[in-house]
Amino acid sequence: MRESLPDYDALDEALAEVAAEIGAAEAQGLLAGMLSASPKVEAAPWIAQVLAGTEPKGEPARRCLEGLAALYNPTLQGMDDSNLEFQLFLPDEAAPVDQRAEALGAWAHGFIYGLGVGGLPEAVPLPREVNEIIGDLGEVALAVSDDGGEADDAAYAELLEFVRTSALLIREHLQPRRRDKPVPVPGGDQGGRRQH
Repeated sequence: MRESLPDYDALDEALAEVAAEIGAAEAQGLLAGMLSASPKVEAAPWIAQVLAGTEPKGEPARRCLEGLAALYNPTLQGMDDSNLEFQLFLPDEAAPVDQRAEALGAWAHGFIYGLGVGGLPEAVPLPREVNEIIGDLGEVALAVSDDGGEADDAAYAELLEFVRTSALLIREHLQPRRRDKPVPVPGGDQGGRRQH
C-alpha cells in the first residue's frame, strides 16, 4: 500500500523552526533529484543535506525529523509508481497562487541541486531532451507569479504538470525501470518543445 504525503504546512513550519535553509517543497525536490541521479538514496544523507548548517535540538528537531522521515517513502514510491501518479509536495490549492508558484520554483531548484548532490557525473553526456528539460526546470526555479488571477491559476497548473512529468522523465532516463506505460514527454503532443 502506498504511503501518503505528510502535512505540507506542518513540515514547512518544522523546517523553519530549526532554521533550515530550505522549505518543504525544496526538500522534496532535492530528494527527487537525488533519486534521479543515483540508483539508491538512503534517507539519512538526504536529511543531512536538508538540515545542512543547522543544529536542531529538542522538540523542534523531533518534529522536523519525523516530518522528513514521513516524506521520504511516499516520494520514493511516487517516483517509482508505474501509473505515474507521483505528487509534488506543495501548498494546497487554498494557498494563494503566488505562494504555490514560489514553492514550485523552490521544488525545481531543489531537484536540480539534488541531481548534483546525488552524483550526476558532469562528464557523462545526457540526451539532448534531458539537457533541455533540466534547462527549462532552471527557468521554472526562477519563475515567480505576478498576481493571483484565473490566468495565473491556469498557468500554474500547466507548469506544475510540466515539472512533475519532467522529473519523472529525467529519472526514467537516468535510472531506467520497467513501467506499464512510458513516461510522457512534456509538450510532446504539440509537435515541438514547449516554451516556458
